[in-house]
Amino acid sequence: MNTIPEKVKSEIIKRRNLGVSWTALAKWLNQEHGVEVHRTTIQRWYDSVVWEEQDEDLPPEDNLDTRVKLDKKVATHKSEAVFYKKLYESALKDNTKKELIVETIQEYTKAFPSVPLKQLNNSDKTPFGHQKQIMVAPLSDTHVGEQVFKEQMRNLNEYNLDIFNKRMYGWANQILKHAAYRRKIAPIDELVIPMLGDMISGDIHEELARSNMVNCMEQMIRGASIIAQALMYLAPHFTKIRIPCVVGNHGRMTRKPPMKDKYMDWDYMLYQWLASFCKNQSNLEFHIPRSFLTTFKVHDKVVLIMHGDSVSGAGSSGSISAAIAKLRSVFQYRKALQREIEDAMDDDSEIEFDSVMIGHFHRIDEIDIGTGELHICGTMK
Repeated sequence: MNTIPEKVKSEIIKRRNLGVSWTALAKWLNQEHGVEVHRTTIQRWYDSVVWEEQDEDLPPEDNLDTRVKLDKKVATHKSEAVFYKKLYESALKDNTKKELIVETIQEYTKAFPSVPLKQLNNSDKTPFGHQKQIMVAPLSDTHVGEQVFKEQMRNLNEYNLDIFNKRMYGWANQILKHAAYRRKIAPIDELVIPMLGDMISGDIHEELARSNMVNCMEQMIRGASIIAQALMYLAPHFTKIRIPCVVGNHGRMTRKPPMKDKYMDWDYMLYQWLASFCKNQSNLEFHIPRSFLTTFKVHDKVVLIMHGDSVSGAGSSGSISAAIAKLRSVFQYRKALQREIEDAMDDDSEIEFDSVMIGHFHRIDEIDIGTGELHICGTMK
């Protein structure tokens, strides 16, 4: 391991994080620096560096079994990242190959084993009798992979992959606690989890590309893995969980916002991975449209969801309300032409809505839009 020159160690780490193989690293080291080192030597050195950096974050109960399990997970994620990164690079050049990526994810992703449903503790004697309620718990702007340093924030905030993991656990537990409380009032069998985009940090801004903990591929894979575990954690406690999804802006693969194929971004791929991870769980239902917006129903009410980046202005209550009013007028126009466009629809969403949920603006707010509420959902970051 001492045969690796100090001056090239940082470059080796950088190249490896970009997906360069051990054999290619050994060849590069020999050609560029005249140093002949076997690929396994480079791999052992790299792994030792990675674990040294993570030692402080390991739980107190860490042991050999835990380390082996973590090592296997890391190896799996790395190999998957390299494989799918190659598919992505070719897909960006050919529109027809984009669907091949989705099919590949669906076919080859190893799903979690299904978990049995638990007996729901719905009270037989509730003030509302047998009138069931539906819980809605939006998940938005998780920004997986972004790094916020507390020393740059006067200790007001900090964010990284570990904190994201802990907050996802807290989010899932809060849902279960709230469901248990509400079940004393009314039966609750169904949960809706609208996912509103910006699930990964992305690299659309130079500062993000420079400060992110991992590249976009790893952000997507790690985010999908952790969110899928949260969904499987919730699955036994509801007879049905619906997950409608829309993409955001941080997951796009281009610097400028695209006018077409907006759906084909890292958020969309993360949702496909989620659905594939959870495909054995029959009570989880995913809706992943290609449109930047969609709707879902809660009893007789229709809720529209979109990320919110399409709203012009600085995100003031006035600009958001105006954007929703314009959108409603567009929907009304579409309704008048319904017969003409009916055959062209590939989405069964409603064309009218009562309430709205958006993310993007990183704050929690509620605006009255006459027919219901417009909820601005916060960021996990």
